[in-house]
Amino acid sequence: MPIDPDKLNDKKYRMNNLYHIVDRDGESIQFNLNSVQAEVLDNIHTRNICLKARQLGMSTFSVLYILDEAIAHNNTSCGIVSYSLEHAQHIFKRIIGHALDNLDPVVKKAVRVAQRSAREITFGNGSFLRVDTSLRGGSYQNVLVSEFGKTCARNPIKAEEVVTGTLNTLSQSSTCIIESTGEGNSGFFADMVNISAERGNEDLTNLDYRLFFFNWLEEPTYRMKHNIPEDYEREKYFDKLETELSCTISREQRNWYYQQASLLGDKVKQEFPSTVSEAFLSSSDAYYFQQGIQKAYDDNRCLYNSLYDALAPVYVAMDIGVTDLTVLTFFQVVHGEIRIIDYYEDNNKDTSFYCKFMLQDKPYLYETIFLPHDAEHKGPVIVDNTYEREVRKYFSHTPTKVNVLKMSRDKNLLISNARIKLDRCVFNLHKTKSYLEHLSKYRKKWSEQYGKYLDKEHEDIHCHYADSFVYAMQAVTHIEALGDVSGALRKHREAVDTRY
Repeated sequence: MPIDPDKLNDKKYRMNNLYHIVDRDGESIQFNLNSVQAEVLDNIHTRNICLKARQLGMSTFSVLYILDEAIAHNNTSCGIVSYSLEHAQHIFKRIIGHALDNLDPVVKKAVRVAQRSAREITFGNGSFLRVDTSLRGGSYQNVLVSEFGKTCARNPIKAEEVVTGTLNTLSQSSTCIIESTGEGNSGFFADMVNISAERGNEDLTNLDYRLFFFNWLEEPTYRMKHNIPEDYEREKYFDKLETELSCTISREQRNWYYQQASLLGDKVKQEFPSTVSEAFLSSSDAYYFQQGIQKAYDDNRCLYNSLYDALAPVYVAMDIGVTDLTVLTFFQVVHGEIRIIDYYEDNNKDTSFYCKFMLQDKPYLYETIFLPHDAEHKGPVIVDNTYEREVRKYFSHTPTKVNVLKMSRDKNLLISNARIKLDRCVFNLHKTKSYLEHLSKYRKKWSEQYGKYLDKEHEDIHCHYADSFVYAMQAVTHIEALGDVSGALRKHREAVDTRY
């Protein structure tokens, strides 16, 4: 159909008629808005954040939206930020390049590309479009941040640069689109989505982000006629989802999801989420404890009622950081169940402060305080004292024992031990919810060179909470190997019986 010049001022008309894309089969076809893309276009705000399932076309739509802004408006600065150079090149060549090369001859002549380099296009109307892994300097009227969840998971420094640099160059009237699937529950993207979901889309200022969420049920092709054997737990999941979303999930949709789950495992929720919260609860290769913590929630081992048993010993594991963050984990081991009953954090305090705090503000009857293997390091306040000596001094008038945990040459072994024992942990959410959130965000380091996550921790604030938890689980191994567990269990049961 020939282009109607009288309708070129209508953005929806341009989006539906001017551009060509390469479809999933590798064929060049005219781009037409699907229902999801049309909803975003009809409700576009100055600040927009899109959380979506795979293959709904949001990335392609967003790129063409930004390209169209550069073509249709004079002297407009447009930028697209990608999580990797490879992905940036894909956007530039496969989407933008293909769209420009296949414009109607009359439109192409009017658009007039003045200059085209490897990452930037300047148009005859004075507008330009740049695609890169970051946008430094200058100001932009239209910005797309593509797959921001991946940037946050793989390169937090680059993600921070996007937030503090690129997004801060936008004026209040500028348009920004941030789109991604969920990539774990840590980072700017997860935080921005959760804040937007909690606030809602009503009465937004120009600086508030409008949230668009599109789950896998939005895609009509996500269906499969071939029946897959039903799974009781997954059928319960679908039934609950129908109630929660007020929808009907057909047998064909369930078959399709079963097939995806068999291929992706737990990552199916990351790639094809059903709800906003579900998108960030999926496990990832990047996160050490995320899957175990989600299982604890699913198994009802994260409770708001008190878990503290006054008849059972209380233990403390300390991650000492006198000039940094110190985290204390308070736990009990009862009937083989590891109860995380409390935690405490503070920074820039010496060892005496934490000892006095435990004695005065957390007056549990401590059986043992476990210190990390480096507790023999000198304290900065009184050079002659070690951390171990300080703790022993303050608890000398009590029956509390002090134990320095053995050093392990391989931290991954300690983390593995903690992940195994996590299946036995029960958490008092009333006191440890923030602690749990930090544990779930503890992750591996991403290597751009090798294109994968390394078996090495990414050093950030979450490491301190993880270290304290890892020490606590190392302490559990020590406790269970040391004592007469069966005798302790018998005495505990006898004591419990006397309550009634």
